[in-house]
Amino acid sequence: MDTHYSKSEENGIATIPADALNIYSVGVSTVGDAEIRMAKLNPSRKIIATTIDKKGAESAKKYIDDQSFNEQIQIKIEDVTTALPYPDNFFDFVYARLVLHYLPKSGLETALASLYRILKHSGKFYIVVRSTKAENFSESTATYDDTTGFTTFLSKSDPTVKKQRFFHTPESITSYVTAAGFQVEYVKEYDEEIYTDFNREGRISKEPLIELLALKP
Repeated sequence: MDTHYSKSEENGIATIPADALNIYSVGVSTVGDAEIRMAKLNPSRKIIATTIDKKGAESAKKYIDDQSFNEQIQIKIEDVTTALPYPDNFFDFVYARLVLHYLPKSGLETALASLYRILKHSGKFYIVVRSTKAENFSESTATYDDTTGFTTFLSKSDPTVKKQRFFHTPESITSYVTAAGFQVEYVKEYDEEIYTDFNREGRISKEPLIELLALKP
């Protein structure tokens, strides 16, 4: 696996307070490597990393087991748009890098409400989503559905495959986050080179992203 860390991953891990012991990672990030980096910073830290992709979960679990971090990191198949099985005010930090743009409007609202519930007061919430400045958003064959917020576009690697994303502006993701009750500490937009595959072994694409850090008051 490549050890060249992306800007948004570096920024996200840097925002985690040293004393944050319970972390919820929405969508296993970089095959579990980001979660391992979180675990290394505090041996008392426990991390639950989720995905709805069974194959991805198996790959991440194997990688984490091979690196001997299975005592600190638990991989779960969980859908963040459904009721989450955790008490109120349970987690110290929520990490959601490059995952929430897969949710339609209704799913995003449900997920944010659930994440608000399980995050402790004064806990931080780190988000990275894809921007409307992305090439896929404005290409001639792309179509937009206002009901879901999804833009449908053709895959670059296989033009017969259609993909969907909820591309955001800083204003749109801020509005959803604040409507859920969070207090936004900052939001910024920048280009980043990211891998197009889960295992970080394939093509690298330059993508405009939006990064946001919020607080549960």
